Amino acid sequence: MEGIHILASFYRCKNKKLLLEKSKLKKKMLELIKQSGLRIVGDCFYKFRGGGVTGIVLISESHISIHTWPEKNNSLTLDIYTCNVTQNNENKAKVLFESLKKLFMPKRIKLKKVKR
Repeated sequence: MEGIHILASFYRCKNKKLLLEKSKLKKKMLELIKQSGLRIVGDCFYKFRGGGVTGIVLISESHISIHTWPEKNNSLTLDIYTCNVTQNNENKAKVLFESLKKLFMPKRIKLKKVKR
């Protein structure tokens, strides 16, 4: 079984409201995941008092997680993992990553892609 695991940190994101507001972040994440062609199975988002949001989205191809840190230079960490059991989902994962990059507009990105 092959797949891709995209691990990223976004620093100094321009869209701070999304880093703080659980409902808006959830709505945009689910929308972009669907647009990428990945299939959502379930999700859980949690807002920390005085801080950011953590969200996990279970997809039939594996999972996506996001952890926002508005109090730390408007940063976030992102984890996109897709398996390739019946088809190659690598391009869908890359499309989702690029969409999230456009959404948050970070000044700096730390990125690692792992073939699994």
